Amino acid sequence: MDIDLLSKMVAELILDNDEVALPGLGTFVAEEVPSSFSDKGYTINPPYRRLSFRQKASRDTKLIDFYAYNNHLDSQTAASILQTYLMELKDVLMSRKMVVFPGLGRLRATRENNFFFIQDQEIDIFPNGYALPAVSLKAQQD
Repeated sequence: MDIDLLSKMVAELILDNDEVALPGLGTFVAEEVPSSFSDKGYTINPPYRRLSFRQKASRDTKLIDFYAYNNHLDSQTAASILQTYLMELKDVLMSRKMVVFPGLGRLRATRENNFFFIQDQEIDIFPNGYALPAVSLKAQQD
């Protein structure tokens, strides 16, 4: 198990789910953000999904089930592998204060070891809004 594989699994699961739990660490949460006007009101920005992280326990087993299925393991073995890796990841996060999830963003820890997530700008976890451009309301000049 490594951070690249974990990131890929989370990215794939979050496309179809609003939450993906990392046992013993917390939960990634995807929330849909509706269309909005820009600051000056001349542009309509398309809807998107924002990815955040909550440091709460969850009984969600999607990640374990996904890992078990793709690696031909039973759920207990998969859970053990993931929990061991996630405990190590939590130790790294608490000591270095940041872990990069390639393709997703950065999970950071405060001095008090509260975790928060900064998503990558290029993240695409909203398949329904794929390639929707912002729309300018300014009059076009010829």
